[in-house]
Amino acid sequence: MGNDLSIVLKYIKSYKTRSLAIILSVVLGTALIIGVGTMSRSAQQADLEKMKRELGTHHVRFKDINKEQLEIVKKGKDIKDLRITSYYASTDNGEKLPLNINYASENYLNEASKLIKGRYPKGNHEIVIEEWVLNSMGLESTLNQEITFKLYDKEKPESFKVVGILSDRYIEKGSGICEMFLNFDESKLNKFDAYVEFNEGSEIDKNINDISKEAKFNRKENIRRNNMLIDSVMANGRLDYESNVTAITMSFFAGLVMYSIYSISVYKRIREYGVLKALGSTNFKIFNLMLYELLILSAIALPIGIIIGMSGAQISNKLVGNMSGEIMGIETPFVIPVKMIILAVSCTVSVALVISIFTFIKIRKLAPMDAIRRNLGEGKKIKKNNIIVNKLSSYIKITKSISMRNMFRNKKGFIMIIASMSIGGIMVIKTSYGFSAGDVLFENMARSTYSNGDFIMLNSGYYSSDNLITDEHINSIKNIDGIDKVKTASFIRTRMDIPKDKMLDLNFYKQLNEHRKSQDRGFEMIESKNIDGYTIKQQLKGYNDEMLNSLNDYLVSGEIDISKMKNSNSVVLYMPYTYDEYEGYRDTVVGGGQPVVDIKVGDTVKVKIPKEKVDGEMYWEMRDMDNLDYEYHEFKVGGIVNYSYADDATYSYTSGIDVITSSDYLEKITGVDTHNLVFADMKEGADHKLISKELGKIGSQVPGTVTTDMVEEKIATEKMDDQRLMINYGVVLVIFIISAFNIFNNVSYNISSRTSEFGILRAVGITYEDFKNMIVYEGILYGIISSAIVFILGILLQIRMYDTYGFEGYGMEFTISYSYYLLIIITNILIGIIATYLPARKIKESNIVEAINIVE
Repeated sequence: MGNDLSIVLKYIKSYKTRSLAIILSVVLGTALIIGVGTMSRSAQQADLEKMKRELGTHHVRFKDINKEQLEIVKKGKDIKDLRITSYYASTDNGEKLPLNINYASENYLNEASKLIKGRYPKGNHEIVIEEWVLNSMGLESTLNQEITFKLYDKEKPESFKVVGILSDRYIEKGSGICEMFLNFDESKLNKFDAYVEFNEGSEIDKNINDISKEAKFNRKENIRRNNMLIDSVMANGRLDYESNVTAITMSFFAGLVMYSIYSISVYKRIREYGVLKALGSTNFKIFNLMLYELLILSAIALPIGIIIGMSGAQISNKLVGNMSGEIMGIETPFVIPVKMIILAVSCTVSVALVISIFTFIKIRKLAPMDAIRRNLGEGKKIKKNNIIVNKLSSYIKITKSISMRNMFRNKKGFIMIIASMSIGGIMVIKTSYGFSAGDVLFENMARSTYSNGDFIMLNSGYYSSDNLITDEHINSIKNIDGIDKVKTASFIRTRMDIPKDKMLDLNFYKQLNEHRKSQDRGFEMIESKNIDGYTIKQQLKGYNDEMLNSLNDYLVSGEIDISKMKNSNSVVLYMPYTYDEYEGYRDTVVGGGQPVVDIKVGDTVKVKIPKEKVDGEMYWEMRDMDNLDYEYHEFKVGGIVNYSYADDATYSYTSGIDVITSSDYLEKITGVDTHNLVFADMKEGADHKLISKELGKIGSQVPGTVTTDMVEEKIATEKMDDQRLMINYGVVLVIFIISAFNIFNNVSYNISSRTSEFGILRAVGITYEDFKNMIVYEGILYGIISSAIVFILGILLQIRMYDTYGFEGYGMEFTISYSYYLLIIITNILIGIIATYLPARKIKESNIVEAINIVE
């Protein structure tokens, strides 16, 4: 064993360049595996943190439970935290804000917020409240002020004293949910909501079921599982499919580099192996020497690769602030990917073993004297080129013909080079195409009412449709210092009749009805008795010019002619586009899918508005169909979009076929001159906090208006996008570096191994210019052939990914990544030229006689 290690160490020292090259290949491969694994593992943790931020940290909410049931919940197994609230009252219609007033335990308030001023409530009618809620009422963030409300179903108004101010809670602020909190005294309350967070790693599902069974909870009425968070908890720490594929692929890729380099190194020392065999060493001993050498080099390279991979991920984290799993300001924690490290080490050791076996097979049948004389080719039949090469050779210059024949003669070397160049390109295509889906996914996540403006003022009209945002308010907003664009939208809750022969996706509406039925919330669509078809909920909307221009990015057909829309019944139609998400479940998608009804540009549509005042709840649930008389309005479709851009997400939302007209024309035909929704964008460098205060004062003049400042949330999202791009390009860059390294090695060796042939050509009078062109031509051929393979296999891979990865669900149509293919083609040809040109210069500088005498 000692002698073997001594020999191996001498080999490593003797062939420093080759040993360093092998170490570098393992370092690069390991760094990529660990770097991507670290980001993937950290992203898993970040996904968990993201879910907690967006959905709350509780795994289950037990709703409307009594004292006895609460005591049973408290005794549940593996409970990490139990947070309790109890409903007190809500503000009445016409008050400043639609506001809920709850009793809440301190740990409930601390879960997603913190006390930034004052104290928690103790006395009667003392409250704590978030800053943004105070701002929505036009109030300063000061303590000891009294707020008076008329409460729903209570005779007299009640006053509340602000004793504490909370930081903004992301979930509630992002959804426009306004709340304030009273002192929680469990002994004085009878009905509770219990938010339970279990220890991670515990049997969450079993714990929920055990508590529910013992407390005799009703599944529909009492249990609200936080399923997305539970799924994220269960997935946290697992090696996902992509991480495994990346690790195995990169190990294979690095293995090609190691194999080609090591093969050259073995060839250089073949005499030493011959001497060892002549002195009595067994084939197994030779195999051990190879394996020991690769394991020692791997042992040196692996720690370096692991450190570089984790350091790169952490540097990326620090530079941009968050990892790829970041969302709305949550910093992804740095997590050491123990399982990825084990996988990387296992893959590298396996590669070393496989390389040792393959190399050993090549030399084990070699006689000692042949090895000492380096007589590796004796007895081999001369391999003839194929018919295609022979045919092509007759049409090109003799020097190029020689290059082509030599390329295809050494089939193993040719396959190794083409594989190296192709695998790198295919991995770039796979990675970039996968990232493109992620880009669209994040864009879809950000595409909501609360992301379409720096500041949002929303009044759904549910509380008072007679008191909305007026033009006077809009002018005041425009006059705020730092405001740039102001977009407005008005909503009228209308209905539309759809004949049966025009309905293309009836199942979509049927499943919506089933969902509403399960919650006892009425219908989204009903069969119409007046026509042979259906009546659906939808809206008639009026947008100002700036809001209408925003629709151009989502135009499916037709055009948005604002001038025409102001003076005629020409409208833009928001059409829900749907796709089959899974097992028959239909969902809407922006950018793809199929329209729910057969309405095209140029068709006429009608909407109907109740003539008399309606019961809001009955109307929204479509329970009043037999009791209404309607006023009809007819419009001509000038354009169709698949995203309505402005909505309050309370009526028909993405399921309604909304008719969008100019706010001027809406006022002309209906008399509506007020606005439900305002998006305001600020100028670069403006102070968003000062603007938010001014907007809060304006919004507070209109009862029921919620004013939200989304500037910091949008900045966090942009930061996340920048970081994702850095990670994406970093992964592609490392793939490119390993690919280029392998290509240079293989092509250079292929050229160097034919030094004697080139010496003969030079001896018979070939010019340096012809010699250089012959070599460069070979490099160009490598680039062209590998690029063709990348193009064919890349497209097949894209098709497979599109079919299996759910790209349709992101609204993506299948497209070929031409820009990446063009970049790969240019890169492969350049690498081929450079990799052949550099060794050609060395051959030129060598002595002709010495070059001829080199035996390969």
